[in-house]
Amino acid sequence: MSYSASIIVTSYNQSKTLRWLFLSLQQQTVKDFEVVVADDGSSDGTQNLCHEDWGFPITFVTQPDDGYKKALILNKALPQAKSEYLIFVDADVILEKHFVQDHLELRRPHHFVCGRRVELGPQFSEKITDDKVKSGAFNRFSVALFRSCLKKDSEHFNRSRRVKNSLLRWIFKYDRPMDILGSNFSAWKSDIFSVNGFNESLESYWGEDGDIYIRLRNSGLRSIGAKALCVQFHVYHKRRTPTPENVERYYRLLKDQDYKWAEKGLLKN
Repeated sequence: MSYSASIIVTSYNQSKTLRWLFLSLQQQTVKDFEVVVADDGSSDGTQNLCHEDWGFPITFVTQPDDGYKKALILNKALPQAKSEYLIFVDADVILEKHFVQDHLELRRPHHFVCGRRVELGPQFSEKITDDKVKSGAFNRFSVALFRSCLKKDSEHFNRSRRVKNSLLRWIFKYDRPMDILGSNFSAWKSDIFSVNGFNESLESYWGEDGDIYIRLRNSGLRSIGAKALCVQFHVYHKRRTPTPENVERYYRLLKDQDYKWAEKGLLKN
């Protein structure tokens, strides 16, 4: 069976927020999708959660917990996707109900879609419950979120509302091409395979998203900016700091127009 989209979810010990992600997927205006969970060795009940009946098909792909191996588990998950179009999200986000619809409406040949997210602050995130997500609280204007942003707890309230009008998108530069954010981008499966998937040589936090962005760009594909569309909300958690080496490598690669193929990717030399 084929689907309009395969949603690839990266996870690692985030069963609490993964539940909220699944609840928001139940509310999507487009129902013709499957979920492939790429799990980097969780031990918090993530697998059991994925085996529950959520009303959409879930394929669970995992590996032993052997350090940061996000690129490796993504490459293991990619061949399991049955759709020709892939939408990538993380397990710590909640999706507005048009999220899948927006990605599918923006897709076009020789392009990939780059979204952004609302950063929920620690105080706001503490008050999220299953019932709030089920009620559709993230599908409508939120006074509480607006106040949270005014208090500098949460960030990017302007990304919480969909803007479809092309003139407004041009005025506010919402449609400006941008790079890939791993929790919110989509691409044709054939294009991901054409650059050999994710770079498994990256085994420390940060960089695998920028790496595949550069290879897609260098292969002649163009990015579509989806700010204020494909709306998602990132639940607060403490973040690791990328190594200076990873950051330096990324900015060095940005200038490299010839880098199109991950030597250690889907196909191994």
